[in-house]
Amino acid sequence: MKIAVLNFSGNVGKSTIARHLLAPRMPKAGVVAVETINSDSASDNTIRGADFGKLQQDLQLEDVAIVDVGASNVEQFLALMRQYHGSQEDFDLYLVPTVPVPKQQRDTTECIVELANLGVPAHKIFVLFNLVEAGQDIESTFEPIFQFVDALHLCMTDPQAVIFKNDVFGLIRNSGQTLAEVVADQTDLKAAIRDSSDPAEKMALAERLSIRRLAVGVNKNLDEVFALVMQSCQAG
Repeated sequence: MKIAVLNFSGNVGKSTIARHLLAPRMPKAGVVAVETINSDSASDNTIRGADFGKLQQDLQLEDVAIVDVGASNVEQFLALMRQYHGSQEDFDLYLVPTVPVPKQQRDTTECIVELANLGVPAHKIFVLFNLVEAGQDIESTFEPIFQFVDALHLCMTDPQAVIFKNDVFGLIRNSGQTLAEVVADQTDLKAAIRDSSDPAEKMALAERLSIRRLAVGVNKNLDEVFALVMQSCQAG
């Protein structure tokens, strides 16, 4: 399984989805950030043909991969894909995250149209709803997306494929850990708090406990979303 995560818009959570939703649930998958591929180029927003050529060569050697395409690189990424005939077939799934913001939703539909124009079939494109507030009505919040899907049938989605907004991603951003790693930590933090005599250490341990409790619920949400995406992909 090789998945590209992309959208013409920034601020839709592509990197969070690649690192915390996909990577822990795809054993042996490496995450390639296209923004870093061209870090030696004259312009940070330019992917050279050689960069793309090397990326597609590397993909042939992998059974499982996740490619996180930065918003500033998406248009050229797709343009190069058009030049390298058939390269769109290297991916089993194009995951397009969107959020409850009209501009991002418009960019989402434009991105899907471009993928369709490249010859990517609808069953390989999945729209994922991200950064949704608890209790927010999905059908009305993402009405433009559902209308687009119903009218053109260029992609797949599921109103239950929702990642809820949560502070935990910001809290672990600088820790170097994935959400799954935070959840898997078996340290008895309550016992460690009781045993510590250092107030600063107690506070740090209490913060870890709080973050882990948040992470458990979020990880369950991600498990459910990943299952829905894979089911839709297989059904297609």
